[in-house]
Amino acid sequence: SVREQMTHVLRCLKGGEYVAFDLLFDLEHGVPKLVVTFIAILELAKEYLVEIQQSETLGNIYVRTSRAITAE
Repeated sequence: SVREQMTHVLRCLKGGEYVAFDLLFDLEHGVPKLVVTFIAILELAKEYLVEIQQSETLGNIYVRTSRAITAE
């Protein structure tokens, strides 16, 4: 489910450092899992639980937990 994948993504980001966006996806589990992971990341961003950064057009995208979470 999306909620389960949100939890998984947050666990991957628990160090508080930026992680490359593409590393959050598991290509071995097929397209449905990719879609659920993408939706999970969007939900986390909507709830301000993650920060997403891209420093240049067509550059790499990085994700980390928001500072509010890492402060807890």
